[in-house]
Amino acid sequence: MALFPGGFGTMDEGFELLTLMQTGKATIVPVVLMEVGPRPYWRLWDGFIREALVGEGLIDRGDTAFYRIVDSEEAAVEEIKQFYRVFHSARIAGDLLVFRLLHRLPEHSMRELQRRFDDILKGPAEQAPGPIERELNEYPHLPRLVLPFNRNSYSRLRQLIDFVNTL
Repeated sequence: MALFPGGFGTMDEGFELLTLMQTGKATIVPVVLMEVGPRPYWRLWDGFIREALVGEGLIDRGDTAFYRIVDSEEAAVEEIKQFYRVFHSARIAGDLLVFRLLHRLPEHSMRELQRRFDDILKGPAEQAPGPIERELNEYPHLPRLVLPFNRNSYSRLRQLIDFVNTL
C-alpha cells in the first residue's frame, strides 16, 4: 500500500492498516509512505510516532518496521519489489504459520533465522517442498517455510520477512 500526504482519511486508512497488521488481524503487506513536495510530511509523522507512541510505551519500537518512508516512485517500487523478493505469501495452517517462498532457503540461513527469531518461535522452523497437511493446495509449486509462530509480535514477524528477503 502506498500512502501520500493527506488529511484525516489518509491518517485513518494508514493507522487502520498498521493496527490490523500489528494485531495479526490483517496480512502483513508493504506500506510505503511517499514523501513528496519540498516540505516533510511523513518524516514529521514518523517523529511523532517515535516520540509520542514509542516514547510513551504505547507501541513497541519494532512496530515502526511495518512502514517505510521513501522519496521517489522508484524507491517505492523498489521497496515493494524487495518485500516480495523471496517471500510470496502466508497462510495459517492449524498452529503453524506457513510462508510460501519463491525459492528454498539455504540450511545455514535456517540456523541464522532460528537464532535471530527464537523469541517469536515456539519451536524449530522447518522447510517443505510444497503444501503441508492442513494447508490449502494453493501455489503447490512453491517451497514452504513452516513457522511455529507464537503470535505475540507481528512487528518481529515483519522483520523475519525482511530477513528472508535478504537471502
